[in-house]
Amino acid sequence: MAVGLRLSFSTLTLDDYDAVCEALNFPGDWPDGLVAHGSHEADGHLVVNDVWESRGQFDRFVQERLQGAMGQAIGDRAEEPEVVERELHTFYTRG
Repeated sequence: MAVGLRLSFSTLTLDDYDAVCEALNFPGDWPDGLVAHGSHEADGHLVVNDVWESRGQFDRFVQERLQGAMGQAIGDRAEEPEVVERELHTFYTRG
């Protein structure tokens, strides 16, 4: 079952997000299991919203790619986000 994840970062900004995406070569190198992705700032802080095929695929992506890219792009400012996870009842896309 697909999961929706909201990652809220307390100190990171969209500039940090862009730097991490560059280190990941994202969206060119799309992660396995990622269905949809979006980002925005709320009150000056980065928020990422994802839909993944499973939580396990997200966890593997974090461990295998995201942690290293964050370290490369923003160094010791990398932080653990507050994560809200919801199993999706429905997820529709046009196409």
